[in-house]
Amino acid sequence: MDGSLNVIALISGGKDSFFSILHCLRHGYQVVALGNLYPSAKADDEHDLNSFMYQTVGHTVIPLYEKVLGIPLYRQPIVGTATQTGTTYNHGDATDETESLLPLLKKIKEHHPEANAISTGAILSTYQRTRIESVALRLKLTPLSYLWQYPTLLPATQISLLQDMQSVGLDARIIKVASGGLDESFLWENVASEGAMRRVEKAMRRFGTDGDGAVLGEGGEFETLVVDGPSVLFKGRIKVRVEDRKVVREGGGSAWLRFLGAQIEMKEPGDACELEIRAPELLETRFQILLSQANDHITPETLQEATDPSAKPTSLGSFVPEKLLSQNENNTLYWTVFAKNSESGRATIIDEAKEVISEINSHLHRSSLKPSSITSTIIILRSMQDFSSVNQVYGSLFTEPNPPSRVTISCGDTMPKGVNMLIYLKVHRSFATLTPKKTLHVQSRSYWAPANIGPYSQATSVPLPSSDSQGSNIWAVSAAGQIPLVPATMLLPTPASPSDSVAPLLGDFKYQTVLALQHLWRIGTETQVTWWTSVVAYLPRSSVIPAQERARIAGEAWSTIHHSSTAADVDDDEEVDLWEEKYYAAMGHMGTEKRQHELPHWGIVTSHDGANKRNAPPYFAVEVEELPREADIEWHAHLGIAGAPVVVHSTTRPGWSIHVCTFGALMEVVVKISYAESTYSTRRKEALESILPNAENHVYLSYIDSEICKSEGETDWKGVVPCRSIWDGDSRLSAVLLLDVR
Repeated sequence: MDGSLNVIALISGGKDSFFSILHCLRHGYQVVALGNLYPSAKADDEHDLNSFMYQTVGHTVIPLYEKVLGIPLYRQPIVGTATQTGTTYNHGDATDETESLLPLLKKIKEHHPEANAISTGAILSTYQRTRIESVALRLKLTPLSYLWQYPTLLPATQISLLQDMQSVGLDARIIKVASGGLDESFLWENVASEGAMRRVEKAMRRFGTDGDGAVLGEGGEFETLVVDGPSVLFKGRIKVRVEDRKVVREGGGSAWLRFLGAQIEMKEPGDACELEIRAPELLETRFQILLSQANDHITPETLQEATDPSAKPTSLGSFVPEKLLSQNENNTLYWTVFAKNSESGRATIIDEAKEVISEINSHLHRSSLKPSSITSTIIILRSMQDFSSVNQVYGSLFTEPNPPSRVTISCGDTMPKGVNMLIYLKVHRSFATLTPKKTLHVQSRSYWAPANIGPYSQATSVPLPSSDSQGSNIWAVSAAGQIPLVPATMLLPTPASPSDSVAPLLGDFKYQTVLALQHLWRIGTETQVTWWTSVVAYLPRSSVIPAQERARIAGEAWSTIHHSSTAADVDDDEEVDLWEEKYYAAMGHMGTEKRQHELPHWGIVTSHDGANKRNAPPYFAVEVEELPREADIEWHAHLGIAGAPVVVHSTTRPGWSIHVCTFGALMEVVVKISYAESTYSTRRKEALESILPNAENHVYLSYIDSEICKSEGETDWKGVVPCRSIWDGDSRLSAVLLLDVR
């Protein structure tokens, strides 16, 4: 258990901030201070401030928490208003109310220099989370949001969070109602009690808002004040007499309690007991089953995109839609960047990294683009020991929120001579007719998926031109590489006890494989991905388990997860931040239920020949030198598709196979070339010519066996990932080529 964090707990008086504190205690962290923002003296006490960021109703009771919890409390008035109303936050505007956090936290750090983390109760609100993360990271505080996406985790019910609060004895009284389903009779009910939570659930369901966080008050339906909780945190309880509670009615069904007085009742010293609080299971049911089936034998016919070798070979040129071939506006660029003059006697890896970043800036300048145009990168290092130094320089490229997604691997001495780092970049050129890109950038620890611990995002989604007359939105999603970190601690899973047998190590690898795959799935689901075009599993060289065996296990996991359930048809409603809904009801999504997008969504996938084969997207594994954090595996999905039907097609010839995925006006092609050093060039040429006459120009990423690189005398290294070995299940490959045809 990691007990190294000293936490500043932001509290509003509401249930979520206190329940988040309990989860901090569960992880062995020490809460050194409480922080609260309250309405300025100018605010009218007869009206709730209705801040975008902060709960302010009940603020007169907040000072009592210092004695009730026995933790120092620091307060600061709220200054300014919400000048930035989007989910993304850029801290350049000092008048935004978010910046009120800065002097508060600086003051706390002056009194508690040991503080290195901050806790918040954000559940579904990207608006709140991104703003707290912005301030926290500027002050070098680790953001903790253990309730983030909590209702989507096991048991995956909206009310489960309230039930967990009930189980630890949290007493959270409703002190404001602002929903047509709730009236004054709900005021001062304990929402963490069986009766009240069922009343709220029934009321929300009656008004059609059950399932979107309304049961938790995420859309501002109600707000709470915690008056008691488990003795491990609460040394006393808050008492408010009936005569000290005044109902204030604001119209439109909104009402809240104004407190004329409150008292503290201290508990007996012996009342404290050990905290027992449930945390969501690390693996959700679907992936627990996947792990349990890891030892089951899966025949080659069930692996990924197996095709019939006896099928008549076809030229994929005839399969390329005319719309693709006539597409002139290619809004995606692929750049390969490394330091030139690689043997010029530079002193350190930092100097080399600075040269690379300078070269990227030059590329951007020549193309009249900004760093925000970069949607994804692949960083290849000679040594993973250089990662920290490179990361620092790389981060200087991105001065605005939401950096691109990123994959990082080390390829050791298979790298070009004198080159210690390569960066492959995908760059998006926006057109006026296209919607701006979207980014998933979660920097807080939670139970959901690993936080971004560097200058990258979990995923970046860019709009693509549609091939239909409606011009409907199609999104191409670039997800970051996923390693098997435990989200709550950001550490690798605890390995099995050392043993002379390979069995425990094999079990560790299977667990890491499934956990990292779950991370990829959660990111895909959150970004509404319904299909991946292809995937690669990076495997480190240093393992007693043969690369071929690890490749087989990962391949079976990839195949099985695509056939573990039958996807139902779902509506592609745009997911809207619930906090935004509170203030922008005109957006037209108020009361709509949050949809869980199925991945994979077989209902949108068809084969070119009309057959319903249900083959998983192309999979392969490559052996590299090392991965971040010494992980056993890193999953890299090359592209996710959201908002478009998919047509897939495969063909196999002796020595190579081609797998095509078409969506909208884009075609992604994967070419697999069987292992044979002497015939590699011939097979590559034959495979590419079967697609298009100029197919070589569309290759943007090439995974090539290092022996092939040496024998072929690879010189330009354009999009080349040098691999110690490449595997398609049990079969070894010479290379895998990825093409982007528009």
